[in-house]
Amino acid sequence: MEKVIRVQCFQNLVNYRKPSSFIIKETFPLPPYSTVLGMIHAACGYQEFHPMKLCIQGTNSGMVSELYTRYSFSSGTKYEEGRHQLCVDGKYGVFKGIANVELVCDNHMVIHIIPAEEDFAHVYQSLLYPGRYLSLGRYEDLLDIERVDIVKIHQEEEVDLKRDMYIPVAMAETLGIEKSRMTVYHLTKEYEITKQGLRRWKKENGRVNAFYYPAGNTLGQGAYVDDFEEDAALVFC
Repeated sequence: MEKVIRVQCFQNLVNYRKPSSFIIKETFPLPPYSTVLGMIHAACGYQEFHPMKLCIQGTNSGMVSELYTRYSFSSGTKYEEGRHQLCVDGKYGVFKGIANVELVCDNHMVIHIIPAEEDFAHVYQSLLYPGRYLSLGRYEDLLDIERVDIVKIHQEEEVDLKRDMYIPVAMAETLGIEKSRMTVYHLTKEYEITKQGLRRWKKENGRVNAFYYPAGNTLGQGAYVDDFEEDAALVFC
C-alpha cells in the first residue's frame, strides 16, 4: 500500500490551451500533465525539474466560447500609423484586436501526486499552505484548493471511474480499454533545460499519448483505488 498526496480543487472558467490552436484558443478538458507539474513546482519554489507521478481527473459543466483582447507583434517591427493600433517605446508597432477563447466551466478536479520520497513532505506542505494564490491554465485562472490530504492507495482487479480521467494509451491493454472509442490527446509532461537555457520536451516522458476516458467505465488490473474515497479509480503517469 502506497501513500500519495490528494488535492481536491475547483476552477470556474478556465482555458488549458492546446498548443496547436491560434485563431481560437482551444482548451483541453483537463489540465495536461506539464501544466499541473508547473503549478506544483511554483507552489514548492522549485527552480529545477523534480519528477513525480500524476493522476488527473475531474468533471465539468461543458465549454463556452468568449471574446478576449488579443495583442500581437513581431520582434523589431517598427510602428506604422494606420497599420498598428499601439506604439511601444515610441517606435515598435503592436496589433490590438479581438479573438475567441474556449473556457471549461465549473471544473471540479481531484489530482493525485506521487513525488520522490525526499520531496513528499515539502510538496504536501506547499500545497496545503501555498505562499501565494496558485493558477492552473492561464495566469489569471486561479486555482481554488478545497482540501489537501495524504491518502493510501492499493491496486484492484476492477475499478469504476467516478470522474473523467487522463489514461496513458500505453496502459490500454492492461486496463481493458477499447482504443477505437476513445479521444486521444498528445499531452506534454517533462522538460529539460538545453545548453542555451531553453526548455525542451524530453525524448522519454516528454510527451504522453493519453485517452480522455469518461466516468462510468470500468478499468481492469493495473488501476488503483483511493482509500479516502471508496472505489475511486486512479491511473498514474
